[in-house]
Amino acid sequence: MTYKFPQFNVQIVNPTIAINLNTISDKALDKLLGVDVLLTTDTAEFGVRAEDMPYTDSWDDADVPDMVNIWLAQFAV
Repeated sequence: MTYKFPQFNVQIVNPTIAINLNTISDKALDKLLGVDVLLTTDTAEFGVRAEDMPYTDSWDDADVPDMVNIWLAQFAV
């Protein structure tokens, strides 16, 4: 998979994706989650904040990777 973020002037090709669950923020009233994500390639690391990921009634830590993948899809090239 290849990603292109507006803040980076490069395409990120086939990164390893790590999610830092210690950085979760929850806008509980709006039911929106945020978390720090690190995309790592052989030559660089790119840190991004996955923000405003919607959820329905509740979420569990195990749900976060799927939420991040859905969020990342908007940056897929």
